[in-house]
Amino acid sequence: MNPNYLAMVRGTRELHQLHAAGKDDSPEADAVRDATDGPWEALSEVERNRVRNLSEDLYSLVELPPSAQPLNPQAQAKLSEAFEASQRGEWDRALELIRRWAPFLAPDLVSFFRGRIWLSAGDTDTAILFFLEHASRLQPDNGNYLAIFLYALEKVNPAAAQERARQILQDPDNNSPVVVVRAADIAFHASQSLPETVTALHFRQLTSVLDIAVSRIEADAEAGVDLWHHGIAVLLQGFCHELVGNIQAAVDAVTRGLHVNPYNPDLLSVRGILLYGTSPRAVSDLELAIRNGSTEIWPFYFLAHNNLLAGRWEECRKLCERVLEMNGSPAVMSEVSEWLGIAQAELGFPAEMVRAAFDNANRLDPSNERAKRNLAKFEAANKPISVKIWETRSVSTVRASSLPERRSTMAA
Repeated sequence: MNPNYLAMVRGTRELHQLHAAGKDDSPEADAVRDATDGPWEALSEVERNRVRNLSEDLYSLVELPPSAQPLNPQAQAKLSEAFEASQRGEWDRALELIRRWAPFLAPDLVSFFRGRIWLSAGDTDTAILFFLEHASRLQPDNGNYLAIFLYALEKVNPAAAQERARQILQDPDNNSPVVVVRAADIAFHASQSLPETVTALHFRQLTSVLDIAVSRIEADAEAGVDLWHHGIAVLLQGFCHELVGNIQAAVDAVTRGLHVNPYNPDLLSVRGILLYGTSPRAVSDLELAIRNGSTEIWPFYFLAHNNLLAGRWEECRKLCERVLEMNGSPAVMSEVSEWLGIAQAELGFPAEMVRAAFDNANRLDPSNERAKRNLAKFEAANKPISVKIWETRSVSTVRASSLPERRSTMAA
């Protein structure tokens, strides 16, 4: 999306808001129109059509919503086609199908689908207009609408999202459990800016609220357990308990989630990390997380460390190479590159490859003094090195040091 197109979308939203406020002919509206003359001329025809269609969709929000027509097979097929187009990233096609077949959907669903498409396309501001001003307003009791709105709001206005979350968490019983989970997620993210003196109380309050929300989700047998929100809730509980040092409570929370969804790779990974170094179950959880499709770095990272300590060099090498293809902080990637160098040295790899691994560790994190010492040991050795010579971190140190980064990347 080029700057001219973004300026036109922003201007279209502003004009919609002025129209809704009865200020079509105001000086503010004239100023917006004047400001968009230049960007409009610079747009391609595809972009112009997209802006025209957005304007049409936005202005339809202020009209009295009609009742939906009976859903016939043709309309159902076209609406399914719209969903599939959105899944493929064909945003214009999906929006055009929704626009054409909107009379066969309830107005709140029309706005919800449009909002989801714009959100998936990366335009959170436009998505919020649909969520806030229409879908959620038409169906205020629909927890999913409000939960997704809060998700989008946090991306563009964290302070506003945190205030809404605070209000919800003060009165959780009068909000849908999925909304409570989303509000707790926002509060958890915001906790990173809180003073350490209040974080323990904050986390204990969150776990209490989440425990009730999880029970409510589990009790909704008629609709079926919402696995996604249930999983997020128990993950949040697990992190809150871990952050205050209550590891067993964290394990219990995640295990509760696995009773409902036993193959969830995120839950398996977190429980494996929590149990790492204290139970053989940790390794099986981490391995199962990977087999079940985990895309997170952590199960690979901890299994690599486990194999490093156990002297299973080939398994360690393969896992390190997998991790280095993933996303991680410079400190984590430096350590894994260091482990790779150790494994390669033990396997008899050429000295140039071993040095390259250690050099990469030092390049990624120049403060990794341990990698420098291990490289020096390798250079000084005249024969194969015993594992007892290498300097490595303990299980508890690795688990504890990973917590801040795991916390910062916890997102729903």
